[in-house]
Amino acid sequence: MANMELTADEAELIRARRTGREPAPRLPTLADYADPNRPFGESPAANPPTVQRLPSVTSWVDRQQRGATSVGPQNYLDGVRAPRKDPIQAGIDAQPAYVAAMRDPNVLERRVTGLGRTNINEWAAKSEAVGASRYAEGVVASKPKLERGVRDYHSFLENHLSVLDRMPSATPGDRERRMVENLRGLRNFKDTRR
Repeated sequence: MANMELTADEAELIRARRTGREPAPRLPTLADYADPNRPFGESPAANPPTVQRLPSVTSWVDRQQRGATSVGPQNYLDGVRAPRKDPIQAGIDAQPAYVAAMRDPNVLERRVTGLGRTNINEWAAKSEAVGASRYAEGVVASKPKLERGVRDYHSFLENHLSVLDRMPSATPGDRERRMVENLRGLRNFKDTRR
């Protein structure tokens, strides 16, 4: 069987039918305007509009993807540079509502239901596609926060280790007391960081 050459329109039609979506309407080309059989001064037939109250799932997702890739990054940056209100203060102000929601059994049930809608394979695929590069970028961009956290922890460790170093360690009981003091100190630090 000989190979057939498909036009771009035919290839798009085949792709659309294979994926179960409507093919994109064909726009007039220069060839339509150059049709020798069309009377002078007459425009080619317009693309017939199709009224679609609810777009198909595929076209809806495609539209969101196109929007996110074309103007999404700029819209995101615009929102960061000029937020409607301070997001940190808004989070603090919303604390009572957050606490109430976390005690609401309906909210907790929705969380379980939402987690049940996905699976580990989807999580892994997205993490591999997006997460690896963004992890390193996030750590680099978080340098001031990281420095602040390490500085606090380092200061605590210097004091904590000096206390432990002053404790005797000659007997098993001494070493046990040091381990207990180490555990208490680490717990206290963790509790103060919450």
